[in-house]
Amino acid sequence: MSVSKAIKFFNSYGVKCDNKLVEEWLKSYSINNGLPEDFCEKDLYAFNEWYLWKDTAYEEGIDEQTKIERLIEEINELKSEVASLKEEKEELQNQLGIPPF
Repeated sequence: MSVSKAIKFFNSYGVKCDNKLVEEWLKSYSINNGLPEDFCEKDLYAFNEWYLWKDTAYEEGIDEQTKIERLIEEINELKSEVASLKEEKEELQNQLGIPPF
């Protein structure tokens, strides 16, 4: 199955993707499932699922060290977001004249 055929099928469903991304998915997908002769919705769902977890700690086939590094990165990003939201909350409380607890 060619990359261009996969992209054409995905585009017919409104999914925007590039050659490199689809080529990477086809390589990983074909290892477990073989290459399909024609694409169907099942393949579209498989691509979406693969893309959803790509570059996260939950990506299929990554080693434990990479998983841990990605989880630590995610934790740090979430801590930063929490700190930012706390600051925003304090600013809004000050604007409304609500004393801090």
